[in-house]
Parts: sequence; structure tokens; C-alpha cells
Amino acid sequence: LRAAIDLRSGRISWTDTHMWNNDFVRALSPKVLEHIRKDLPETELLSWATDYAKGIGHLMGSMTASFPQDWSVEIRFSDGEVLKACGVSNFPKAWSRYRQLIEEVAKTSFRLR
Repeated sequence: LRAAIDLRSGRISWTDTHMWNNDFVRALSPKVLEHIRKDLPETELLSWATDYAKGIGHLMGSMTASFPQDWSVEIRFSDGEVLKACGVSNFPKAWSRYRQLIEEVAKTSFRLR
């Protein structure tokens, strides 16, 4: 599953690798964009990469499932810089808030298989 939110162009794209008929691209209203900008800092997204790099990712959040699964988040800044955070077996501490925000914006369930 891949969800991409582009704040500059104001759209979300959703790609479900298991169900291609669930794929979509939608425009986001100014109200939704403001909601993202307001609530995204609560997820502490920018610290995810450094916490895993420090080797404390396992202290962060809940287990992914009964078997190891991986996740990754990529942030592209307007100056071209890219920050990538990824992990295996444990989700970041604020993953549930991040997931909830994506579900609110996408208006669909964010299910990891």
C-alpha cells in the first residue's frame, strides 16, 4: 500500500498493490490541506528516521504483526531534500495517529496486509 500526499499540488494518490481497482488520485480542499498541516506535527514524523538510526526503533511503538513487516515514509521538501524513515517489526510511536490522519484525508481504510 502506498499513500502519497502532495501538499504543494493539493492532492493524494493511493496505490494498493494487492487490489489495483482501489487505486485513486484525488484533489484535496484547502480545508483538508490545513488539517494536514495542523495535525501532522503531532505524529513526530521527522524524528522517526533518527530514532531508528540511533537503534532505538524497537522502543518506539507497537509490533507490526505476528510476523515482521516493514514500513517506510518519505518526505520531500520544497528545496529538494528528501528524508526517508523506515523500519521493520515495530511501528513508530505515533503511527496510529499518522495512520488515522491518512485515513481521514484519503477517506478510506489504511490496511496493511
